[in-house]
Amino acid sequence: MVGTTEDVFLGPIGPVNTELIDSERHLCCVHFPVAGFYHCPNMGLGFVVSRAVTVTIEFCSWDTCLDKTCLQHTWMIAGPLFGIRAEQGTVAAVHLPHFVNLQGEHVDISQFNVAHFKEEGMLLEKPARVEAHCAVLENPSFSPIGVLLRMIPGARHFIPIICTTLLYYYLSPDEVTLHLYLVPCDCSIQKAIDEEEEKFQFVRIHKPPPLDALYLGSRYVVSGSGKMDIIPQELELCYRSPGVSQLFSEISVRELDSAIRLKMEEKKNTTLIWETLLKPGDFRSPATPVLPAPKGGLASPHFVDRHRKQLVDRVTSVDSVLDLLHGQMLSEEQYEQVRAEATSPAQMRKLFSFSRAWDQNGRDQLYIALKKTHPYLIMELLEG
Repeated sequence: MVGTTEDVFLGPIGPVNTELIDSERHLCCVHFPVAGFYHCPNMGLGFVVSRAVTVTIEFCSWDTCLDKTCLQHTWMIAGPLFGIRAEQGTVAAVHLPHFVNLQGEHVDISQFNVAHFKEEGMLLEKPARVEAHCAVLENPSFSPIGVLLRMIPGARHFIPIICTTLLYYYLSPDEVTLHLYLVPCDCSIQKAIDEEEEKFQFVRIHKPPPLDALYLGSRYVVSGSGKMDIIPQELELCYRSPGVSQLFSEISVRELDSAIRLKMEEKKNTTLIWETLLKPGDFRSPATPVLPAPKGGLASPHFVDRHRKQLVDRVTSVDSVLDLLHGQMLSEEQYEQVRAEATSPAQMRKLFSFSRAWDQNGRDQLYIALKKTHPYLIMELLEG
């Protein structure tokens, strides 16, 4: 299913959107219209291209490529693994993201390698240079490709890692449930967590990450103010492949009348590594999309009508919306007509052509389907 993603490349003539080709494979493509340097802040990925070119990008798993025994003793994963394809000779350099803090005293940048996974096995290549957040490979050839750090056995716990915290909430009548993650700054892991939380209608709260680099294998104690239950109270910083369930603490907060404070401290020496303040206004329950019209007055446009353009442009998983409407608001013939359209925007326009004949209840059903399948987008539109 084709649709625009949130991963935007910044280039010499402005932002360039990526298009989702296959959501299950996390496969997208981007067309760079002119020569120059393009960088995606969300992915940390960059390209220097010599002319206009279309690049396809797939998020891959190290687990399927790298032998675990080799990994444990000789190599440390230092960033996401990408499957990249482009016309040969069009990409002059690729900037591959890594999450190693180069300021650490035990970090030797000469030990950074770019791993290629081909039919004959893993091939290693030295990057042209290693920068604070990326390794630069010039005149690259493409296969599954990512950054590894060669290390002395047992040295993994001495390599400083740039990390982030991911915080999600679900608001129910009696309490707020929070999920708190501590993970390396790896876009593929963050995307996998986002997708998993979205399935259960959890909404992300954006808070600043830890200021200092942390260490794999270290344990951190989660605590907070007010009446709350935290299970488990300890989080270990570890690297887990995007396809594997990630560690998190579940926090149940029963009193929402005032701000609450969350923090993480290193277990060994109680050093504070992260702290944030959550205010009642941070937890917003999606409002009813339409207010009743005053008696004798004109009804205000329904939520789905007010935001038609944004929904056409930004809804990417149209099939999941259709499945929820099938048999209720859409006949079999209408369902197939929408699916027959070539792109997500075209499918949404076709869907809206049918919704014009729906009453208030029909529009409510469309809103509910969109809220279930695209909660982040709906929340953003409600707040805007």
